[in-house]
Amino acid sequence: MTSPQFAARPLAVPRKGTLGYGLGFLAYVPIPFVGMLVAGIAMAAVYPAAKKQGGVAAENARRAANWGLTVVATLVVLVLAVIVLANVFSGVKGFFPIGTPVVGFFVLAIVHVIVCIMGLVIGNRGDVFENALAIPFYSAATPAATPAS
Repeated sequence: MTSPQFAARPLAVPRKGTLGYGLGFLAYVPIPFVGMLVAGIAMAAVYPAAKKQGGVAAENARRAANWGLTVVATLVVLVLAVIVLANVFSGVKGFFPIGTPVVGFFVLAIVHVIVCIMGLVIGNRGDVFENALAIPFYSAATPAATPAS
C-alpha cells in the first residue's frame, strides 16, 4: 500500500531547447563530412517542434538550428572548394593549396564542438546562448503588431 506522499506524480521539467545542441554531437560519428552533415540537419530538424514550446526553448532551438544550417552550408562550401582546387591545382605537389579546405574542416569541427558544449551549458542554466558565428537562417519571432487606435 502506498501512502499519498509517495504517490507517483509527474515532474514538471522546464523546457530549455537544448536538444538541438545535443544532437550536434552526431557530427562525431566516425564518417568524415557525413557525420557533420547529419548533425547539422538534425539540429535544424528539432526547431519546428521546439518552436511550439515558446520562450527560452524556442529561442535556443532556433539558434541551434541556425548553427546547424551554418555548419551544413560551410561543409558544402568546403567540399566545393576541394573540388575546384583539385581541378585548378591538379599538377601541384604537396598538401597546400588543395588541403586548405581540409584544414577548414578541422577548424569547423573544433568550433562546432565548442558551440555545442556552450549551447548545452548555457541552455541548461535556462539562458539563451547567443552564437554570433551562426548565419541567421531563421529570424527571431517578432511579436504581433497591435492595431493602431
